[in-house]
Amino acid sequence: MTLFAPTDNAFQNLPPGALNNLSPQQQVQLVQNHICPKYYSLTDLLSVSNPVRTLTTGQKGGAFGLNITAQNNQVNVSTGAVEVSVYNAVRKDFPLAVYQVDKVLMPRFDDAGDDDKKAPSAAPKGGAAEGGDATAPSTQSPAGNGAGRIGFVAAFWVMCMGLVL
Repeated sequence: MTLFAPTDNAFQNLPPGALNNLSPQQQVQLVQNHICPKYYSLTDLLSVSNPVRTLTTGQKGGAFGLNITAQNNQVNVSTGAVEVSVYNAVRKDFPLAVYQVDKVLMPRFDDAGDDDKKAPSAAPKGGAAEGGDATAPSTQSPAGNGAGRIGFVAAFWVMCMGLVL
């Protein structure tokens, strides 16, 4: 399998409350969106056919996939809401490849027909989330994102370790 692992900075750069605003189902889908059920070496990623399946692809209510593009040996991963370059292979030995990414791969939840809770885009801090109301004041403090981030990271780690073992 192939895992795209966001850095700590990727989580810190999310808009305040971005993870807490997701439903429990969307939180699971977010974690699963970072995992492809197939092993892809960096060479494979340079020529892969899109969209690339994730653990969320094809689930009821979700048709998430990643679009992977390559140019000059640089691999980019896109969800439709977020695009990020792959910089570092943390692990590259079969059967598991782990690639570091500098953004959380937020899927476009509205494509899955889940219009009641849209995922905020990974806009720069202080910016309005895509689909959000730029005039509405934020009721979430920056610290409000921390608890959800810790839960997300813990769930992400447990899921990955379960899949590796």
